[in-house]
Amino acid sequence: MIRSVYREASAIGACADGKIRRLQTMYLSGSSLASEARATLARLRRPGHVSRWMVEGAVLMDDLPDLGLSARGEERMITAIRVALELYAWHQQSRVVPMAFVPEQGDRRRSFGHSCRLVEPDLDDATGIRRKLAAVESAAGLSEMEHQLRGLITLMRGKNVQVDYRTLAADLYLLQGEKTREGVFMRWSRDYYSAPHDQEKQDE
Repeated sequence: MIRSVYREASAIGACADGKIRRLQTMYLSGSSLASEARATLARLRRPGHVSRWMVEGAVLMDDLPDLGLSARGEERMITAIRVALELYAWHQQSRVVPMAFVPEQGDRRRSFGHSCRLVEPDLDDATGIRRKLAAVESAAGLSEMEHQLRGLITLMRGKNVQVDYRTLAADLYLLQGEKTREGVFMRWSRDYYSAPHDQEKQDE
């Protein structure tokens, strides 16, 4: 059962990653597609907009993976992808460099914990980061988590720290399951407390 959940998470992460990569390519293209991407990202930054599901259906619902999920599983999948897209929209706002991590050949995937460490590598100066991560972990549900994650994303945007949205979207799916939630935070903690240069050695 657990193995199938992780396969589902991987497929969901890949789906969200494809959507975000397309938006990022359009946004940074300098072509007429850039204005279309800017408009889409602006709408995604208004999650309370009454027409969200109809207006954003094209970017959110297109090419969803068919995983044979239950109705509850489908809801969790769509929620994970939606939150990943909304967080990316905040992350990329007004930046002229790519905020979504796109690995090159040989690069390892990155967890959200790894990105958080890059905001302030010196742990003595990073109490604010850890406080925000603790708030994410203690959040009652994904909606509250999203609010806390947005604060961390804002800090990352200010320092041009990228996020691996493929991994994050998969984790957002797993965070909605009681049996898989703890494993996500354990992995984020491990990667956060690993020194950045140690992670670079692992990448090599």
